[in-house]
Amino acid sequence: MAKSRESADQLALLIKEIRNDIIFGAYAPGTWLKLTDLQAHHGASAFHIRRALAELANLKLVDHAANAGFRVATPDDSTRVETRFVRTVLERSAAPLIAARATSEDVAELARLAEAFDQSIMAEGRREQALANHNFHSKLYATAGNQVLCDMINELRNRSQHSTTGRWRSVEGLRASSLDHFSIVKAIEMRDPIELDRIIVRHIESF
Repeated sequence: MAKSRESADQLALLIKEIRNDIIFGAYAPGTWLKLTDLQAHHGASAFHIRRALAELANLKLVDHAANAGFRVATPDDSTRVETRFVRTVLERSAAPLIAARATSEDVAELARLAEAFDQSIMAEGRREQALANHNFHSKLYATAGNQVLCDMINELRNRSQHSTTGRWRSVEGLRASSLDHFSIVKAIEMRDPIELDRIIVRHIESF
């Protein structure tokens, strides 16, 4: 039983590690994930790597092609539009909760995370930026105080973040996203749910 539990824990950790590599930009959309490379990188067996990739396929983060293997998912245009629609509905529903519930400590932490994203802009690659962005938005929606809503928003954001085709293609776009983060913090500080809603919608549409 202990060995079985240990194996399950190892698999869960492996899934998390590969998932984070995808979400935070270590692999571009469409990249083929070679079993031998993943085994060497994670120190795991081919069996566990396949199981982890199968689970990530269920989460829509990778695609499985028969007789070819696994590659990082590239959502088609219709999936991207549908995901953006659902994200907009859920994230807008969080805005009044955030504006009403945020404490001064929450505002200070969000301001710190917004600054961390701004400082990441000139970092090489996308990993630092994606991680800083994830941290800001995770804190933002956790402030709503509804764990189910927060989990659903995070899942959809994770599913779409690695394949963004919007602002993140340029430094100017990243700076525009950073300005949105600071504007979000200001709207929360002012307890203005209408302004917060407006910025959230603009932020999603440009992503």
